Parts: sequence; C-alpha cells; structure tokens
Amino acid sequence: MTTIKDIAKACGVSASTVSYALSERGTIAEKTKNKIKETAKAMNYVPNAHARGLKKKRSHKIAVFVPGFQGTVHPTILAGIANVMRTNQVLYNLLVTFCDEDMTIVKDGSVDLAIVMDSNVTKQMIHDIASHVPTILFDQSAEGDNVYNTTVQNEEAMALMTTLMINKGLKRIGFLLGSSTSTHNTLRFLGYKRALRDHGLVFDPSLVYDADAFTEFKGHEAMDLALAKAEDLPFEGLVCCNDELAFGALGALGEHGFKVPEDCLVSGFDNIARAETSIPSLTTVMIDWYDYGQRMAKLALDLLSEKPDATSFVVDFKIIERKSTSRSSHS
Repeated sequence: MTTIKDIAKACGVSASTVSYALSERGTIAEKTKNKIKETAKAMNYVPNAHARGLKKKRSHKIAVFVPGFQGTVHPTILAGIANVMRTNQVLYNLLVTFCDEDMTIVKDGSVDLAIVMDSNVTKQMIHDIASHVPTILFDQSAEGDNVYNTTVQNEEAMALMTTLMINKGLKRIGFLLGSSTSTHNTLRFLGYKRALRDHGLVFDPSLVYDADAFTEFKGHEAMDLALAKAEDLPFEGLVCCNDELAFGALGALGEHGFKVPEDCLVSGFDNIARAETSIPSLTTVMIDWYDYGQRMAKLALDLLSEKPDATSFVVDFKIIERKSTSRSSHS
C-alpha cells in the first residue's frame, strides 16, 4: 500500500508537505501541489481513514512561544489573543512558554497550532514547528509550508520618524539600538539610515549607540556612557529603537544636564501607555498591540477550522507626535 512517505520520496518533498497538499492545507505552491496530487493518483494512493481520524483529534491547546515577560508589548498582545479565545465558541487554552531545541509540546501532539513571538527563534526551528502544526509568526517573516507571517512595517515607520526630525531642521540625528539578535532592531535601523540617505544626510556611525537590549536600564546605561565621554551633546535628535530605550535615554540626558526638547529631540517606538504620561511626553510610533493580538488569534482560529482564505497580514502604524519633539524648528 502506498504511503505519504512514498509520495514524498517520489516528489522530493517532505511528508508534511504531501499531507498539506492532499488535505488542501498550508501555503503550498500550486505547481508543487499539482505534482503531489498527480503522483498520488499515479501511485494509487488511498488515504487511511483511521489515520485521518487521528489527525482530526484536537488537543484544543495553542502554544505561544515568547522571549520573556519584560516590558508591556508582549503582555498586551497576549491579552488580545486571550480575549478572542475566551469569546470563541470552541475553547482553546493558551500554553505560554519559551522555545527550546526539542519542541516537545509540538512534536508530541500537545498543541494544535503555534504562535511564535520570539524573534530569536531560528528559521530551522520555525520550519521544524511548521512541519507539525500551523505556525503563526509575530512581526517576522519566513518562507515555507504551513507558515503564516504577521508583520509591522518597522523599516517604513522608522524612516518616517527620522524624517520627522529631519523636517524640523536637524542635521545630527543619533540612533539608539536595541537587541542585536532582533529583526525589529535591524529593520528599524535600516529605516533610520534610509531616511538620512533620502534627505542627503551623511550616516555617522559615531552617533549610533548600542544598548543591545530593549530595556530602560540598558538604554540609560548606553546613553550615560556616551554622554560621559562627550564634551558636549553630540546630537540634535535621538531616534530610539523602542519606548523603553527612549525612557532610559531621557533619564541619562537629564542627569547630564540636558533638557528635552530644548537641547535635543527624542523619539521612541511602540506607544506603550507610559509614553503619554512621561515628562516630556514621548513622540513615538503607535502600533495597536492589543488589536494585533486579536488578529493573530482570529487567524489561528481560521487555520484551525481550515478556512481557505486564512492568510498572512501586515499591521498599520501611526506616528504620534508629543512634547519630546515639539519644536517646529531647530536652531
């Protein structure tokens, strides 16, 4: 009797790809899907009814892989996911956990779907997870069967934020980097450099400060070190990779006797709750993280119910200008 593995070998693809193609699941190229179906027909493949029944058995659990619980963004997203799951007619429990090399809860059938919110997860690990269950990626992209990308326009948003400062007449604009392993960090830095280039400003690596994390403490530490070495304020504006870093930078600037926005302008990214009430209030990129979580949850439910129109998506952003960049011009 012909098995899925026999078809996979004949087509030069994985067994999971064959399974998804024959059951009309996942995002498999039409050419590959047709080849698999033709091969299955030629090899007289007959689906095993018992195996099909086992496949349909659900755990009603969704794994959410997070990098940690610091900050406010991830908890807000999780709240959005949980709200949709609570109001859904078919109850799904969330298993919020960390990624590991074994991925036991995925491989042993403990979960029906995975949401990966940890940007440190490798492409290979993503493909390993997706070979077992539908996999939704938070703010990152990966090609492959059974993988669904959900992304923020990180580069575009940071380019617009940097342009906002340039339009106020600033020439020397610094950048405070976050975690070196984060794709968000890389894309936002690219946006900053692109805006400088588009407006004829020379990129100055001496104005780039590396916190190598997205926390307020590391932002303060990096800026304090930079200001301690400088005779005067080296920049007119500082674009920070997220709000937490911006708060750290604001603290260090104040301790060194500089005022924002009088002496320099500062911006963040995320629009966490504190951005509105900080002194000065923080100009930032607003992402509706709660709604983002809800949209991921709805996509998860569509995938679990095998809706054919379930697909990847991109979320919107908005620049929120507050007092930290409130001057209309810079002298």
